[in-house]
Amino acid sequence: MKRIIFLAICLTGLVGIALAQTGGKTFTKSFNAEGVDKIKFDLPGTVDLKIWNQPTVRIEIHVTLPSSNTSTVEQLAKVGRYDLKGDMTSNLLVITAPNLQRVVKIKGEEVRETVTYVVFIPKDIEVEVSGTPSGMGAVSVQKKP
Repeated sequence: MKRIIFLAICLTGLVGIALAQTGGKTFTKSFNAEGVDKIKFDLPGTVDLKIWNQPTVRIEIHVTLPSSNTSTVEQLAKVGRYDLKGDMTSNLLVITAPNLQRVVKIKGEEVRETVTYVVFIPKDIEVEVSGTPSGMGAVSVQKKP
């Protein structure tokens, strides 16, 4: 009898943990950085910069939604929610996430996703990072061995 009660408590705890999980997904986008002297990132969220010895900029976009499943994130990605845009002007590459400025509602509730970026940039390129208008963005830089 004690085993049955213990098993029931454990299963109840596991169901609670499963329901509290957040839905998340990681997407990757690359940009050619040949001929680029400076890169400007205008991305909402936290940006983690890593320096590497490749001629491309690689961006890993990590998206999580509280109390949601991965399929919601995948559906938002299919409609271009997390697409990045790269504009080249002279020797400046500006990378933005224009669709993240839009408010998205599901069943009348505004979607409150957390978006973070891990950006691998070529060495010897100047970098500028602009955060969200409310100043909630953050930046860290690390050289990749």
